[in-house]
Amino acid sequence: MTRPAAARHAGAVERPAPRTLGVPLLSVALSAALTLAGAAWAQMRVRVEVPFGASVGIASSASATAAEASLVAGVAIDAELRFDPVTATLRLQPSLTAFDGAAAVQAARAGRTSPSWEPGLREAYLLVREGPVDFSAGYRRLALETARLSVPFQVDRDLADGGRQGLPGARASVYVGPLRVRGALLERSGSLGAAFSVRADLTSAQLEGHLVYLDHLALGVGASGTAGTTVVYGEGWLLAEPWRGRGALGASGYLGDALWTAEAAFAPPAGAATAPAVPQLLGQLSVPVGDDGSLELVAGVSLVDSLLAPGTSRLAGLAALTWTAGDPDVRFELGPSLRTGELGTHYAVNVRLTAVTGF
Repeated sequence: MTRPAAARHAGAVERPAPRTLGVPLLSVALSAALTLAGAAWAQMRVRVEVPFGASVGIASSASATAAEASLVAGVAIDAELRFDPVTATLRLQPSLTAFDGAAAVQAARAGRTSPSWEPGLREAYLLVREGPVDFSAGYRRLALETARLSVPFQVDRDLADGGRQGLPGARASVYVGPLRVRGALLERSGSLGAAFSVRADLTSAQLEGHLVYLDHLALGVGASGTAGTTVVYGEGWLLAEPWRGRGALGASGYLGDALWTAEAAFAPPAGAATAPAVPQLLGQLSVPVGDDGSLELVAGVSLVDSLLAPGTSRLAGLAALTWTAGDPDVRFELGPSLRTGELGTHYAVNVRLTAVTGF
């Protein structure tokens, strides 16, 4: 009679199965990955805007009148991922623009064809902050202006869609009491440059001085302060090769519920930082409408060099009225605009719908 196997090995010492590190290590790695992913998600901030805009109008000159139209679609992504003390930031606004009629002619003068694609990179950089010191590297805008309606001097690149792109480089800032001392190394078009500034935040005023060398030397000062309920601000720049000046002086305040800003400047036209500076008078008025709406008027006049009669100057003007309504998730904008100059006048009606989300 055959004995059971258990009986055959009665009294034998049973050896434990060999242990393997594979499953525990995999479990630990998976747990760590999920923990890090959860922490990253908890410290990630993303805002996405999806705008769609259209403009129709008429361009009128002494010799002809033509219709013009344009369509713009895009997405704006503002993302931030933080692992203290490191923060990664990405700001991207790719867009596609199609235009026809007089708008296509004007775009062709600027070297653009329809449809026109703009990658829209604004900023992409890493920031490390430790106590009063922070250091960043990548594409990051360097805001130098104190003015609110004009830009007398800038180092950032102008983009075709009207935005600005930061230059690649690295910068460090140190905060000591009311002072911020900032130094930056920048690259533009294959040339290296540097920027240095000191800012003082006082009780009712802010003062700032700049020294920039990028293709040429630029020295600047800016200041803003309160006078009663009005904010007064200004900036001045001295540029070399050749020596020339730029600047702006303005004020802003409330008239009832309406926010107003008025400014006089000697600065390049908006979106044309490399153009010569021209005298400008600019104004903005924003009035709340209902609980979630506003009405904004922007107007300006400038004295520009004549294209038809060299050596003389002509007035150019712009005005735009925009009604904005919506909530945090959807925004609707509608209004007319006018641009006039030596070569003609452009009348347009602009509409824009923007969906907003984020987490």
